[in-house]
Amino acid sequence: MKFISRIAYMITILGMLLSVNAIAEEDLHISINEGVDMAQPIAVIPFQTDGNVTTDVAQVISDDLRNSGKFTPLARRRMPETPSSATEVNSQVWSDLGFDNIVIGKVASVGGHYTIAYQLIDTLGVSGSAGSVVLEGAFDMPKNALRLGAHTISDAIFEKLTQIRGAFRTKIAYVVQRGVASYQLRVADYDGYNAFTVVNSHEPLMSPTWSPDGNYLVYTTFEHRKSQLVLHNIQTNKRRVIASYKGHNGAAAFSPDGTKVAFASNRDSVLNIYVKDLNSGKTVQLTRNEGNNTEPSWSPDGRMIVFTSDRAGLPQIYKMSAFGGEAFLIGDAGSYNAKISSDGQYLIMIANDKIVKKDLVTGETEVLTSTFLDETPSISPNGMMVIYSSTQGVSKVLQLVSADGRFKANLPGSGGQYKFPAWSSYLTK
Repeated sequence: MKFISRIAYMITILGMLLSVNAIAEEDLHISINEGVDMAQPIAVIPFQTDGNVTTDVAQVISDDLRNSGKFTPLARRRMPETPSSATEVNSQVWSDLGFDNIVIGKVASVGGHYTIAYQLIDTLGVSGSAGSVVLEGAFDMPKNALRLGAHTISDAIFEKLTQIRGAFRTKIAYVVQRGVASYQLRVADYDGYNAFTVVNSHEPLMSPTWSPDGNYLVYTTFEHRKSQLVLHNIQTNKRRVIASYKGHNGAAAFSPDGTKVAFASNRDSVLNIYVKDLNSGKTVQLTRNEGNNTEPSWSPDGRMIVFTSDRAGLPQIYKMSAFGGEAFLIGDAGSYNAKISSDGQYLIMIANDKIVKKDLVTGETEVLTSTFLDETPSISPNGMMVIYSSTQGVSKVLQLVSADGRFKANLPGSGGQYKFPAWSSYLTK
């Protein structure tokens, strides 16, 4: 849906009946469309188990590393051995197969929790000698959090081998529409597991955005026959309206420190960017009298905001100080819905209905996707992946693409239209 038509659509939606329901379930899974030929081979050996262990921890780790686009895990049927300790590893066998690293571990059910232990083995000897343990750990997890334990191991292994922080313990929020009068705002693990419904509505829900600490979502509702921005604590289920001006209020974005929310409102007949201080309640207008301005996104240091404006005729990306002032063009004609990477080095935006990456240093652009009618990109906190919505046939589906465009996957759902994805910040220290 094009920029201007989306504005008209959002402004004309009226009426909402909203209730809350939070039941854990799964309705997404990652299906890889295009892998990376030069991804690093790795083997995650099935973990030794003791007692009733209901989750295949090694498979979760393997899937995480595969989903990153950086690794190609070995299929279990091709494993020459399945050691459970470092002393059982035949390093020569693995290095001959081209595997520099393997992962082994154990999971034990002890009372009301699981004890998990793992080791990352260097089979090539890069660390000094073949068969060396280059990373290991052991910890306890509650019975209902074994997948979280697996994601914890994945994060540690990913960072050890890439020097990039892993993002496997993050969440995604998204909207599901089923039929013409059923909308849900849902939250799930990054891979679609442990999904639950935050909000049910008979009218549209739009554009969720995460607080930096992961405790809050801000999204657009249409309660009481008006567009409103709601701040929703997903831990306590308490919520409050933070913007309810005449007209449309939407496209919210949290500041990096979590104290402010930038958003768009046409309270004065045209869309402008505003910033709401969540502590004082004060609202400051940043843009005025220059076309429609929407889709604000903060720089990592909180000093700059990028946004979409049609002030020159076609939608384009501009930047300005988060405290107001002059706006500067940084995107090509027809570009919109931009997000800044966590390192501030590049933009992810929509141009010609595709996901496009723009280097903010060189100005070079790269088309990352080949899907149809791409919308609403959101970047993982480590900057490695982008989740977005696209059209397949008559459905809206969620898609993944790596920031270099080499890895592509989709997240098919269990029926309905899936849209407005938002990737959380890191949820752990």
